[in-house]
Amino acid sequence: MSTALLVVVLASVQPIVDVEPLSGQSLRGTLVQLDGQGVTLETPKGRVAVEIDRLAGISLAPSPTPAAPAAQPEVWVELIDGSLIVGTGFTVKDGKASLAPLGPEAARCEISTQDIRSVRFQAQSEALSAQWEKVLASEARTDVLVTRKGDVLDFYQGVAKNVTAEVVEFDMDGETVPAKRAKVYAIVYHHPAGRHVPEPLCSVVESSGSRWSCREVALREGRIEGTTPSGVKLARPASAVARIDFSRGKIVYLGDLKPESVEWTPYFGLGKELPVRAAFYGPRVDRSTTGGPLELDGKSYKKGLSVHSKTVLVYRLPDRFRRLTATVGIDDRVRPRGHVQLVIRGDDRVLFEAPVSGSDPPRSIDLDVTGVRRITILVDFGADLDIADHLDLCDARLVK
Repeated sequence: MSTALLVVVLASVQPIVDVEPLSGQSLRGTLVQLDGQGVTLETPKGRVAVEIDRLAGISLAPSPTPAAPAAQPEVWVELIDGSLIVGTGFTVKDGKASLAPLGPEAARCEISTQDIRSVRFQAQSEALSAQWEKVLASEARTDVLVTRKGDVLDFYQGVAKNVTAEVVEFDMDGETVPAKRAKVYAIVYHHPAGRHVPEPLCSVVESSGSRWSCREVALREGRIEGTTPSGVKLARPASAVARIDFSRGKIVYLGDLKPESVEWTPYFGLGKELPVRAAFYGPRVDRSTTGGPLELDGKSYKKGLSVHSKTVLVYRLPDRFRRLTATVGIDDRVRPRGHVQLVIRGDDRVLFEAPVSGSDPPRSIDLDVTGVRRITILVDFGADLDIADHLDLCDARLVK
């Protein structure tokens, strides 16, 4: 665990926050203290402390003052430490980039291009996404200038120099070419191997879409201040911040792991199963079996698995995780129908076994997986053939 400094000096108006322990039971209250040891809240039931190693995140309540209309983003700047700054007015002069992050009190900040991985001048689209990811994954030994024509990206290798509102100066084979900025999609900066960037302690997420990896962070006089692992300074009003996320390395969602094996068995077999049928009834990640978000008891979940009977999933677990937690139930779209038998094994030991019915409310599970190497999840047929057997495992995650 990082030993980076984490200090909060309380502002005159103490913020209302939701603190999310790794246990998943959210706490709301007034922030009293936040330091390298943990967070302390004043709640209606008294003061509650959560150790930093047991902290998943802190969500700040929205400001009661209506926000001014936000400016439209003009640039997306990704730093070498994983931070993403969404802003306007991006320029570069003599290796120093300048831009204004979106949001209230958007003072300009300066960043060395040595700390920038890429800068994108146009919004992402589905047609360009795969091409852009391919450019980022390439192992170019120079800077890369990316241009766009329709739905096609092209790129050139060289050295990126100054950037103004009108042009991007790009050196190719010793000749500086002023590319019109309107035609430039992005710049990818080359960085020699060998530079060490410390692990972040947390991530500061803004409502504007900016995301700052931080090795230290503080709340001073209503402002969130911090330093990214690459050394970039952060100073943003607390009203611009939606969340401070401490979950890195502490939580792994089951849906983000690739299962070691998946086996689906139909209730009525047709001999040799068609691959298209098996794919249709196969597990879905972060969406329901019928499409759309996972929904249990009127609540939508962004993360989780939807599994149809009869399915057996086997996962090999990462090291040093202690708990497997989830909210399980039959998806709202088919309730009150649906009935399955859910069995979860850790290696050769049964950790959970119970029927799950569409007429029952969702239930939370919290299983001890200390020392377990493999998890097997069986969603078996229940009392009504396989009709409406759409089991959701919402927020299914491994916790350290």
